[in-house]
Amino acid sequence: MPSILEEFAHDNLTSEPQASWKKPEYKELVSLVNRNKEKLLARLNEEEKEMLEKYTDAQLEQHAIENNDRFIHGFKMGLILTAEAFVTGGDLTEDA
Repeated sequence: MPSILEEFAHDNLTSEPQASWKKPEYKELVSLVNRNKEKLLARLNEEEKEMLEKYTDAQLEQHAIENNDRFIHGFKMGLILTAEAFVTGGDLTEDA
């Protein structure tokens, strides 16, 4: 079995969620977003559609930056927790 580092190096691992699209609540939200977007686009003129597109693109970029920051922060927290567990060792049932 290849190591995690090898899998990561070959782009076989990703931090992207793999199961969100399978969840019924996710599917419902995607459907709702699409329906509402279509309704809104039907009411907008070309200039307004362009504004909406720019707004949507900016929002997606904002969320991508936030998600990257959350991932990095969470990963660092996990490493700190792991390091602490190795450094302090001991039995988890010991009194502090």
